[in-house]
Amino acid sequence: MRRARPALDSGTVVARVWRDGPPWFSCAEVLAKLRSSADSAAVRDQVGNWHPLVKQSWLILRDTAAGTVTEPGWCEAKLAGGAASAAHWAPFAGDPFPTGEARRGWTVPVGRPKLTIAGPAHATGRDSARAEFLVSIVPNEDGRALEADRDTTRFTAALVKRDGGWQVTQVEGPATPPVPD
Repeated sequence: MRRARPALDSGTVVARVWRDGPPWFSCAEVLAKLRSSADSAAVRDQVGNWHPLVKQSWLILRDTAAGTVTEPGWCEAKLAGGAASAAHWAPFAGDPFPTGEARRGWTVPVGRPKLTIAGPAHATGRDSARAEFLVSIVPNEDGRALEADRDTTRFTAALVKRDGGWQVTQVEGPATPPVPD
């Protein structure tokens, strides 16, 4: 696996932390939805990493709408004093909100990938085999705060024997394994 994808367990894995929550969701709605299974695509999949950062006092959430609401607001995350290492988070702009403003966030280095072979390869033919492997994250301080070490993904590699060695010909899994920067 390392020869087939040399960068698979080296380099740095990054995560995206949105500064702006989903359009027109108040902070109370976001927090309520993070505690339930409702609207996972609208909330948990976009700002699910806010929860551990708020618990650890790295982020403070506030609503953008104040006073008489003429334009619906949304929940916004601000860095708190406990986020000392967040000084190296790189800002980025995402797709625009329905209001036309660009959605903002940070790109955060969370650690490095770790490749683990899940067990012995299983022959599928005379010169072919399949092997399962796991990709997890060895977190840095930011990764621990984001609970990135809880993410492990299982993949299956198809191998073919060539020139006396085994070569990976295909990888199957929930998504293509991450390729670090």
